[in-house]
Amino acid sequence: MKYGYLVVEGPHDLEFVGRLLKTHNLKRIFKLEELDSYWVPSPLIPRDYPPDGNDLRKRVPVPAFFQSSDISIAVDSAIGDSQLVKTLKVTLTVTDVGEDSTGIGIIADADYGKDAVQKRWNSLLKQLRGTLELPDKPGDVLKNQPNTGIFILPDNVSEGTLETILLKCAGTSYPGLYEGSENFINNVDIKALKSKDKQDFKKRSGKDKAVVGCIGNVLRPGKAIQVSIEDNRWVSKETMGITEISAMNQFLEELFDLPR
Repeated sequence: MKYGYLVVEGPHDLEFVGRLLKTHNLKRIFKLEELDSYWVPSPLIPRDYPPDGNDLRKRVPVPAFFQSSDISIAVDSAIGDSQLVKTLKVTLTVTDVGEDSTGIGIIADADYGKDAVQKRWNSLLKQLRGTLELPDKPGDVLKNQPNTGIFILPDNVSEGTLETILLKCAGTSYPGLYEGSENFINNVDIKALKSKDKQDFKKRSGKDKAVVGCIGNVLRPGKAIQVSIEDNRWVSKETMGITEISAMNQFLEELFDLPR
């Protein structure tokens, strides 16, 4: 049996990665009894609540597990880009993942600004110095024991986020819904909103997130966007040919030695 460990920024990224892993016949594991014994018991699966001993609102930090007959992969949501490296380091400290894994990696957003990808790459390299040996550039995989790599969304070159990819997916799978959602957001009277109400929308990724949210709420009304990513055709036979998705899928294949 092979094992892998991947850290992503949040639940949307986790579900998107999960959809790609499912194309390699990995099934998401929901019951403890079905999980490979390597992970049980494990500090990755908390046995106490609340997880910090006090805050009842805090989400229990359990990775999502995807498994086939020969590989089991834990995908951990760091709940924010600032927690990516901390989450990885804690896991390597309290488990044997670093010694036993086929692959260990990170998927992060580039975000926006001049040289966004290079700045994110440099920041992650600095934080991981002495923790993992890594390849020379984002998107590559250092074939080692374990394999290591960092994929910077959307394509290791351009500024953007997961939503940059999701909008391309929507344009392929739901072109009419995508056009209608974009028109709606473009015609929202932002000036009529108070500063606090529009502070997130005014961020560089705000409009993209709003359009993706509109599409997701038509497909799964009242549900979180990660539910739509899991259930709907964001990842499909048609969208797998999108350059960014193809690159991410190749990264996962190389990182975890998945069959192609």
